[in-house]
Amino acid sequence: MHAANALELGAVRLTRKFIAALVIGVALVALIQGYVDYNRERDVFDRQMRGEAAALGRALARGVADVWARDGEAAAREFMLTATSQSERLQARWVWLDAKGHDEPRATRGELEPMTHDEVVTIRDPDRRLLLTYIPVDVPEAIRVGGLEIAQSLEQLDTYVAESLRNQILGSAGAVAVAAVLALGLGVVFIGRPISRLAEKARRVGTGDLTGPLHLGQRDELGELATEINLMCDRLSEERRRVTQATEQLRHADRLTTVGKLASGLAHELGTPLNVVKGRARLIVDREVEADEAIDSARIVVEQADRMIVLIRQLLDFARPRALQKSTLDLAAIGARVCELVATIARKANATLVAPTNPGVVRVEADDGQLTQVLTNLVVNAIQALPEGGTVTLTTRLEQAAPPSYVDEAREVRGWAALAVSDTGAGMDDATRERIFEPFFTTKAVGDGTGLGLSVSWGIVREHGGWIDVASTRGRGSTFTVYLPAGAA
Repeated sequence: MHAANALELGAVRLTRKFIAALVIGVALVALIQGYVDYNRERDVFDRQMRGEAAALGRALARGVADVWARDGEAAAREFMLTATSQSERLQARWVWLDAKGHDEPRATRGELEPMTHDEVVTIRDPDRRLLLTYIPVDVPEAIRVGGLEIAQSLEQLDTYVAESLRNQILGSAGAVAVAAVLALGLGVVFIGRPISRLAEKARRVGTGDLTGPLHLGQRDELGELATEINLMCDRLSEERRRVTQATEQLRHADRLTTVGKLASGLAHELGTPLNVVKGRARLIVDREVEADEAIDSARIVVEQADRMIVLIRQLLDFARPRALQKSTLDLAAIGARVCELVATIARKANATLVAPTNPGVVRVEADDGQLTQVLTNLVVNAIQALPEGGTVTLTTRLEQAAPPSYVDEAREVRGWAALAVSDTGAGMDDATRERIFEPFFTTKAVGDGTGLGLSVSWGIVREHGGWIDVASTRGRGSTFTVYLPAGAA
């Protein structure tokens, strides 16, 4: 359950990471592309301004030179002003490189040095926010170097750049938004929903439900994972079947071992009624009794035969393997019946059996045969723990207890039906007590035990949703307590 919940939370986190990674990636691409486009457009517009100023300056320079040569300087200056007066983007004026005051260029003499070699000079003036283009012009005053100064405001460049930047931001934001929507849709469809279904499948597997194969319909890693989970469930189902079969075989083997012990005692138990039957039958055959005495002898024969039939039927029912069949059972009644079943073994060991004294009080929902097998194993083990005789006491009670974590992870305190088997034997040390439920572990002599009884009993009780608690002190006996979910009283 916790693993499935973790998987589902992991699906949400994975989807978020996928969306975040895709959006961040698109944002980075859009940012880089926008930065590149912004710089390219800025450079293009800057080159366009420079080219426009240079082209206009050369054309205007030829006109100024012609007018200057024909009509003089004043006419040339008038022509220049008239030609550029209609332009809002460019302003032109005449400058002398060596002039001071009115015709002095805005640029320094060093910056304008290429004009002396008849070259066009373009200078960016960030303080005045101007782009200055200088065009050399040959005029009659050959001793001085002069030309046109064309000034273009950089405000239009700033306006264009700002608009371009805004468009780039809007475009990038739109791309990121579209990427986020696509990522959300794709993440939910291809990651979120499949992993949620995988989590649900894992949750069902955790509860033991291996049915219902999962089909994602995706040819990717998640689809392959679903296929592997289906194959795992198939293998687990087969393994469960084999484990169940092997467990039942072990239980049957342990049951037959216990039946062997009971049969040896039952042979003595049947001896007395057989002798009674034989004697009464002999009296009837020899006509030593007649009339009412013969009827009385026949009645005694029937009673003893019924007693033997009950004993043999109990032994056969105990030995016969069958599927788990739960019903409402009285723990005290089962304890009393087990005491009767092993009474001969107890007498041979000089042991006293004390059956539960509160019939009808403690009830459980359990399989009669399997619970009888558990109690028989515990009582027989308790008798064998009495080397010189002693007492084995069975008690039943209702108890509020917190189960071990392997029964209930929350360890919630609730009502349990408890049946305790206590003996006055030698007890166990800590090392032995820790291993008593291991298969094939036994402290008995070779031939006296298989080491399966307590292991099988533990498995049966666990299948019924309970556990077995052991309390033992060296030299002061042991108490095995079976805890089962309490049934209706």
